[in-house]
Amino acid sequence: MTRRLLLVVALALAGCSKCGKKVEAGQSGLIDVLPRGAVAVVVVPKLADSGAKLVLLEQLKVAGFVAPLQGFASAKAFADEVVRQLGVDLRSPAELEKAGLDPNRGLGAAVLLTGDVYLVLPVKDASALHARLEGISFSRFGAGAGASQQQGAVTVKTFAREQGQPPRLGYTLANGWAFVGRDETIAKLGQAASLGETDRLSKDTELASALEGAGPHDVFAWLGSGSPVLQATPLLNAFVTLSLSNTAAEVRVRGQWKGKPELLAALTAQKAPDLSPVLPADAFLVGRYSGDAKGLASISRELLGPHLARAFELGGFELKTEVLDRVQPGTVFSLSLADRPPMDRGVPSFDIRQTNPFAYAHLSGLAPVTSADVIMPTLEKVAQVAPRFGAKLEKQQRDGRDLYFTTWSQGQGVHFGPKGAAVAFGSPVQRLDAVLASEAAPKAEALATHALDVSIDLGKLGASVRALPESAWGLGGFALKPTTVRWIDATDDLESISFTAGAKDGKVVAALKLSLALAAPAAKVQ
Repeated sequence: MTRRLLLVVALALAGCSKCGKKVEAGQSGLIDVLPRGAVAVVVVPKLADSGAKLVLLEQLKVAGFVAPLQGFASAKAFADEVVRQLGVDLRSPAELEKAGLDPNRGLGAAVLLTGDVYLVLPVKDASALHARLEGISFSRFGAGAGASQQQGAVTVKTFAREQGQPPRLGYTLANGWAFVGRDETIAKLGQAASLGETDRLSKDTELASALEGAGPHDVFAWLGSGSPVLQATPLLNAFVTLSLSNTAAEVRVRGQWKGKPELLAALTAQKAPDLSPVLPADAFLVGRYSGDAKGLASISRELLGPHLARAFELGGFELKTEVLDRVQPGTVFSLSLADRPPMDRGVPSFDIRQTNPFAYAHLSGLAPVTSADVIMPTLEKVAQVAPRFGAKLEKQQRDGRDLYFTTWSQGQGVHFGPKGAAVAFGSPVQRLDAVLASEAAPKAEALATHALDVSIDLGKLGASVRALPESAWGLGGFALKPTTVRWIDATDDLESISFTAGAKDGKVVAALKLSLALAAPAAKVQ
């Protein structure tokens, strides 16, 4: 379905153009002519902005680094190829007008229950658009035979290989918009262009509510209540926005919750102290969880994995009552680059049976619990179950403190120790020592903004990699280190990555943000 949508987008913007008579734009907006009952709709609020974003991508060093890996000399060369494939330069409003499109209005796409996809394009010059679509049909399908068919009160213009054969591409005009489809979708264009008042997307009150709190965005997708795409998810509907600027690229998802109430509580931010001051200053990844951990019990098996979950079950260890019911909001954790990661081994395996992840990144963290009295008894129970999942937890004394030291076939695991009414954890053991010894005071208790907040400082990670000793690079260090540093230099306009998730008033919001460092906004090509 996605490939088909992309194909129709390409068809609508490819081919040659001619001049012709202009059409007055309709007074209604784009969401007035898109269907309310679609599986999904995608909206670009302003077509000209898409070209501006393509220019912005050309300026990114990280795009320039990735482009040669795909066989292009530069990011601009890649963008030029995209434009060539589409047949119209999105970066130029004048070129869009030559194609018969209005660059100052939006573009929409609808995915129907049948799987059919059609586009809604803003028309500025009907004759030019007709010539464009005629050229597309001939170049892509060899279908240059034009005809018309009546669908109710709507006239649909079609293109087939020969007169009398099934059409391959068709379109109809209504109120300044062109409804474009191919093959089986052509028969539905008349209905698409003549929606009843209650069938319009603008009458969807849930979408109206989502748009009110959306903020600036370049593209949005709406999956309304009842969309089959959401059947296997805990969301009743979903509003997805994408935005790109010279400072950030961001994807946000917001939806009404229909899943288990206890899991919603796990995603709802609680009032908690900020314990992050105990985390090490060299951490490149920092995370905080401020939801109700009890609500995670319903997905504990998915979080642990079947092997670990089975080991706890066989050992009689109840994760919910022993751990989740006792963990309080405010857990913090971090990763720091290891002092001497084995960079000479290349990309590590993600299978912990073969690779110790703590050889590459050190873990530090602190989890508040209901009472200091429950910490050591719970750790003792975990130690009894640990052999079932291939690990060994031993109680040891270190600097006058009791802790549980963990090992498994690949080396040190995660070590634990009490710190007041909280469980400190870390690997290797020196990271646990640092958390236990830290005298940094927590920040004042406050309601967290999100239940989960994770950020990766790529600048700090890059600096840590640069500072690694020669021994970390092994015998091939003379080649490996310069290559790695070139990668870092080529992507240093990507400053950080952050992910947040939370719930409020029965709605869930998640966001993935890439912070960028471009000197100035991209200039638009005219």
